Amino acid sequence: MKGSADAYPFRTLPVPSRFSIAIGLVALVFLIDQSAGDLIDDGSHLLLLGTAVGATAWFAGTGPALLATVLGAVLGATHGDGRDTGAVALHLALFLVQGLILTGVVDELRRARRSAEARARDANVARHEGEVANRTKDEFLATISHELRTPLNAVLGWVHLLRSGRLDGPTAVRGLEAIDRNVRLQAQLTADLLDVSKALTGKLRLNSRPAALEDAVRQALSSAMPAAKAKGVQLVLTHTEPAVVHGDPTRLVQIAWQLIANAIKFTPRGGTIEVATQAVKDEAVLRVQDSGQGIDPAFLPRVFERFTQADSSATRKAGGLGVGLALVRELVELHGGEIEARNRPDRNGAVFTVKLPLQVAEMVLRCEEIVDGDAARAEGTPLEGLRVLVFEEDTEGRELMRTLLQHGGADVQTASTVGDALTSLESWRPDVLVSDSLSSEHDSYALIGKVLSLEAHRGGRIPAAALTTAARTDERLRHLLANVQRELPKPVEPALLTSEIARLAGRERRRAQR
Repeated sequence: MKGSADAYPFRTLPVPSRFSIAIGLVALVFLIDQSAGDLIDDGSHLLLLGTAVGATAWFAGTGPALLATVLGAVLGATHGDGRDTGAVALHLALFLVQGLILTGVVDELRRARRSAEARARDANVARHEGEVANRTKDEFLATISHELRTPLNAVLGWVHLLRSGRLDGPTAVRGLEAIDRNVRLQAQLTADLLDVSKALTGKLRLNSRPAALEDAVRQALSSAMPAAKAKGVQLVLTHTEPAVVHGDPTRLVQIAWQLIANAIKFTPRGGTIEVATQAVKDEAVLRVQDSGQGIDPAFLPRVFERFTQADSSATRKAGGLGVGLALVRELVELHGGEIEARNRPDRNGAVFTVKLPLQVAEMVLRCEEIVDGDAARAEGTPLEGLRVLVFEEDTEGRELMRTLLQHGGADVQTASTVGDALTSLESWRPDVLVSDSLSSEHDSYALIGKVLSLEAHRGGRIPAAALTTAARTDERLRHLLANVQRELPKPVEPALLTSEIARLAGRERRRAQR
């Protein structure tokens, strides 16, 4: 049985021992009184009792001190020996007051001491947490710097070599592949950071519809193939079954890609990564299994935490920001599913398993309709004869968009200001408007709203696409984007951009028939 919190300084002293201290000190006073005889008068007797009460309050606590006060008063009443009862009563009353005051004072001193100790502990914890947070921030910034500079170094190096004109054909092809791979890697790192920011603020959203999980996996495998090839890792789709879920197709691809990319990172050259999808009862299951070193059992419970890595030292073999698997968990949970990680029984690799709610047959049919519709729209998407107005403030961005769309067969005009864009809109009558990011003078998204509010003979009702940085998630931007028929996050694939522009123009022509 442990003492209560007020038993300062002996907090762990058992209660019987504390009360024994009270009884023993009071008894000691009366033994001294009996042995000293006439040397101790009533005043000295009460002073000794008060000292006993104070010592009890300090060493044993408030409860034992109150017991010592009561015992001292009772024994003091029997100590009168026929003396003046009025004086004895006065002395006892003073003793009781003294005992209560001493007990209260000592209790307040203990309370102040405990409060000071608690504040000191809180300050130490806060200081420690602040030091850990600063160290984590510094490590994370160093990691970001490393992870962003590494692809840039490869890009700049290969660009320099390509410009020199001294590379043979195969080497130049390898250089272009390296540039493409590293640019995509940097774009993915940036997208991951933005998604983590959205997840931390609760603004990560899904655009859900019936989606085939196996299609998402095939797209992810196709995207990850260059990285796997560069590292000498084999990607194998071992098993696939039709499995339709109600989810965001883009996010499903992201889930699969992140798991495959993570497996590539930790699989040695010559290793194999096996990917499988199947329908098990009422669940759609995605399984990614690698042949790497597996996950440290001590780190396994933290593998899905943000900004954590099994090896975060500067000499680690595997790169990354420590956010990919955390994003996967966020996205899986937003889809109503669950994810687990474990090591293979032979400890030669890790296995990640995603389980998502399987949809009913009607949803499967709906998914097939959507896929068929997408395939139909994807057929024949040249921009030949289309008029495209591009609003972009940045000079290099305008030139890139102009060249890209002209190579697709489009007739392109560009504008660097909102006023120029509105003038071209009324005089040139484009088929599609492409607006990029935010201008310094106006919201370019507000420009789209103005366009849609114009009459048809002034260029209204023109379909619009917005190229966004996806960094703004406030309600104001969400309201502005409500006027956009298609939002494409940067960097955008050229093939996707031309396909979406053709789709927008075709849809508008069928609707307006002009």
